Amino acid sequence: MQWERILRDAVNEGEIRELHLRHVPTLKTCENWNDVKEIGLINHRTKYAHYHGIIVKYGERIFYVPEERMQALAPYRQWKTKKSLKVTEPEKK
Repeated sequence: MQWERILRDAVNEGEIRELHLRHVPTLKTCENWNDVKEIGLINHRTKYAHYHGIIVKYGERIFYVPEERMQALAPYRQWKTKKSLKVTEPEKK
């Protein structure tokens, strides 16, 4: 898929474009949550959604994990990132 290739490199230098953020899938379940690597925290409101959680890498793909799922997994896994990602907005014409 074309979006999978684009999203692999979507986060660079602590930034992610809003266009890419909208296409990042949500990680609902995985076989081993300890294999999930944290990239950075996200707190961004778009016109139709509010992203409040963490961007992670699982395998070769990146995913979004909402704050509620992070809190549910907290007794079993520690989230070690304190770095926040900056969302770059698309240019308005």
